[in-house]
Amino acid sequence: MVQKTSRYSLLARYAHWLTVLAIVVAYVLVDLGDDEGSEGNSPPSLMLQGHYLAGLTVLALLLPRIIARLTTPVPPIIPAPKAIVTFAAHGLHLALYAFLLVQPILGLLQVNYAGQLVSLPWVDWSLPALVGPDHAAHEFVAEIHETVGEIFYWVIGAHIAAALWHHFLVRDNTLRRML
Repeated sequence: MVQKTSRYSLLARYAHWLTVLAIVVAYVLVDLGDDEGSEGNSPPSLMLQGHYLAGLTVLALLLPRIIARLTTPVPPIIPAPKAIVTFAAHGLHLALYAFLLVQPILGLLQVNYAGQLVSLPWVDWSLPALVGPDHAAHEFVAEIHETVGEIFYWVIGAHIAAALWHHFLVRDNTLRRML
């Protein structure tokens, strides 16, 4: 008899926590930074470059997360939750994965539509532009990027609240599976 693992794979756990770190860094740097250098010909500030790098890290970590999710077994929640809880968890995880894909791409487009390249801090390297300069598109995508970022605070909060609810109130192994 094959015993099921009680935790996610090492790849899944590392990718999860590195993604958490990259998201925290992205939010902190954009909040600490200013918008100077995000438009026109002036280079982006070091804070914005760090924000870009954190966003690209989130995007880069998405592939190992998906690979781990598709190739390794999901440890069971013990005791098993009700169907409605499982359904809600799947919906929340779908929202999380959509954010991890869409938000960094919106950020890339926002910078490119402003006529800039996404440059990385401490290295003399920039990503090629996905699109050309377009002021109207820049304003539109910038608004979406900011709005999605604000909505994602709530999605992240719901995810954290659910993990803590499972751990402290339901007392199942949901959180321990990712530690």
